[in-house]
Amino acid sequence: MNRRKLRKLVDEVARDLDLPPDATHQEASRRVCELMSERLGRAVDVRFAAITNAVCLSGATALLENGTYLVICADSPSWYHRLHVLLHEFAHVLLKHQPVALTRDEGMRRLAPHLLPRMAKIIAGRTTLTEDEEREAENLADHLLERLTEHRVWADTATTEEPAHVRRVAESLEGRSRWVRRGDL
Repeated sequence: MNRRKLRKLVDEVARDLDLPPDATHQEASRRVCELMSERLGRAVDVRFAAITNAVCLSGATALLENGTYLVICADSPSWYHRLHVLLHEFAHVLLKHQPVALTRDEGMRRLAPHLLPRMAKIIAGRTTLTEDEEREAENLADHLLERLTEHRVWADTATTEEPAHVRRVAESLEGRSRWVRRGDL
């Protein structure tokens, strides 16, 4: 995607999210899920799970046989990190990347028989996307996250002279938030 199209898409999504200036990372995450459901025209079930066995995996999306989408995200204590994972999964939707379609039993047997059923679904979500698609989604998610957080002063972030990207990395590594430590949307 060229820069002009990327900027236009980021502008459109930021406008559609319509977040108030004082929105928390948790509230932004909730709104991303709502907009994802609106864009797909289907129910989206978002679950946070401890993802310890999957290297470099922080989230996945699967289309279930009942027509709903399942989005699984790392159960990070940081809502900033959760927001980034949700934006990455939403980026796949925006870029019209096709998620894997799963039946409950198929995912477990085919992909990861040693993992719990939920973990098998997570791994399944990664099997149909190419490295280029993952890179493209990550790039879009990074731009969306930057747009949503660049000009905000979050309650858990001191105002500093640090560049925005350094501040975002520090926030994501902080591992705690004043709003919510753990929990689902």
